[in-house]
Amino acid sequence: MSLIPALMSGRKLEHDALSTGQFVSFSPATYVELYSDFIQDVGETISLPFVYTEAGSTGNQTGDFVDEPDGVLRLLHTTTTEAEACLLSLGGTNAISPTKEVIFEARVKITLNTDATFDTGSNYLVFVGMATAGTAVGTGATAVSAIADNVGFQLGSDSGSLSIFCESDDGTNDNDLKDSGIDFVSGTYVTLKIDMTDIGNVRFFVDGVEANNGNLFDMSNIAATDYLEPFILFSRTNAGGTERAHQMDVDYVKCIWKRS
Repeated sequence: MSLIPALMSGRKLEHDALSTGQFVSFSPATYVELYSDFIQDVGETISLPFVYTEAGSTGNQTGDFVDEPDGVLRLLHTTTTEAEACLLSLGGTNAISPTKEVIFEARVKITLNTDATFDTGSNYLVFVGMATAGTAVGTGATAVSAIADNVGFQLGSDSGSLSIFCESDDGTNDNDLKDSGIDFVSGTYVTLKIDMTDIGNVRFFVDGVEANNGNLFDMSNIAATDYLEPFILFSRTNAGGTERAHQMDVDYVKCIWKRS
């Protein structure tokens, strides 16, 4: 992707041959941009509009900034035998209409501790995408599938593999855990992008490579008022697994959509 600044009217020209296929002027008057690089100090409360919440434990897991020059929010589990869930969202505010040609992007890294994959007995759910605004944090493999509307990636989760899965649900068309054919690498960042320009054919990209893998993700039954928000969930429900201190680093989150 190339980024060419234009020295007038606050506009910029961005070319993405994979999704838009052309130069598009993202004018502040035409497009809304929600972006955070999480450049904050260790121990600080995350800046609004993003909100960090936890559930399902005695509070042993943590979500905190780490000392990185580019800004990183780290979600960290523990070895305690218990359910633990960390959620990064908007907390139900500043919601996004899904019919506004939304493009979501996040750069994340999963670092597995000791094990080569998530233990299936830990019942993990690692979701990066968007979900119904105001959804509370939940634990376990069904936490996202129970949400009315959602679209995103699952990384490994309870599959016992390193597979990156894509999924969407508009209340009518439910496409769960479609394998992208692409794996994540422990300790390595991956850029995940969702292009909802055509909600009848939502497109997924992993590090710039299309990841639909022959699957159609049709969200045409979603209404303009079925508001979504960024939803990054790092969750597990212990079901007899050997728990590890796995971690998830969030480098940035970005959403662009057409202004009303």
